[in-house]
Amino acid sequence: MDSSMIISITDIKKSKVTHQGQWEINDEIIIDCYVTDTEYRLLSLRGTARAMNLIGGGSGALLRNLKSQWIQKYLSPQLKEWINDASENKLPRISGVSGPAFIPFEATLFVDVCTAYIEARNDGILTEGQKDIAGRLLRVMSGFAKGGIIALVDEQTGYQAVRAKNAILEVINAFVAPELQPWQKRFPDIYYQELFRLNGWAYTSESIKRKPKPIANWTIKLIYKALPKGVLEELEKNTPKDKKGKKTAKLHQSLTEDIGHPALTAQIYMVIGMFGSHRNMKEMINSFDSKMARERGQQEFLFEFDNNGHTIVSNEEETLSSKKSNTNSVQKKSKKTQQGNLFDKF
Repeated sequence: MDSSMIISITDIKKSKVTHQGQWEINDEIIIDCYVTDTEYRLLSLRGTARAMNLIGGGSGALLRNLKSQWIQKYLSPQLKEWINDASENKLPRISGVSGPAFIPFEATLFVDVCTAYIEARNDGILTEGQKDIAGRLLRVMSGFAKGGIIALVDEQTGYQAVRAKNAILEVINAFVAPELQPWQKRFPDIYYQELFRLNGWAYTSESIKRKPKPIANWTIKLIYKALPKGVLEELEKNTPKDKKGKKTAKLHQSLTEDIGHPALTAQIYMVIGMFGSHRNMKEMINSFDSKMARERGQQEFLFEFDNNGHTIVSNEEETLSSKKSNTNSVQKKSKKTQQGNLFDKF
């Protein structure tokens, strides 16, 4: 299903829930999730509001929150369409496998809610109470950033057992599209603004056109390597190149709309949320490395920092992938890349 379109009300009414489970993020945040016979991934609207700690109004609390004027500029077109339907009392109530009937909320729309709050937080417009909600949503996004909201719902409901025979191949097929997708802007300006800030680089119209070379390596490490095992390699393989081996499209153009792009968005905004809590890139990467449960055997990009914790930019184009170290030594520059400007990957 194309994530740029929301599920029609009629289709939801005709669907039957076949799998049901609970997504327990921590002791405070638990969300009921469902999969239908039409393979729609749904959350409970009341449970979604409860996960955000929206008080009062039950399942109507989220609608009331999303109709607030301050959040309108951050809402996706799909969320705005859902708000219109909800405002006209068009939302159906359907039965789960067990328990009371519930008003469904599409799982992919929850990614949009998280994104809206984190963008607003980064713009510095939130009240203290709204900041608390944004913090909860950042923890929620951390829960599904690696696999995407669709894969997470499938896991929590047990539906992945229906789909998966070859687990790795199944995941790659879910994330990587068979054909190149049209280009759309996937990385918001704040992502690059924060990378420049953390490294002490001036953010100007000229510098953003000619981004420092380490940004490409940071993006692979922070974003693409966090996707499931094998996805980055498949993206590299599927992205077309010219006769000189230079990529003619962006890596994210080979991601699927329903699973790949929501996972990419979740990871981007999880990282943006972390950016805001650190003073320099060295602090950020140390925090990020601690957060990641384990590395999955993909190529490492190692970086050299100055005394301010800013990334040192080499005068030569390099792949920061090797490390020579000894007692009290600093990280050394790695061998030159033969692949052209690494930023062409994005």
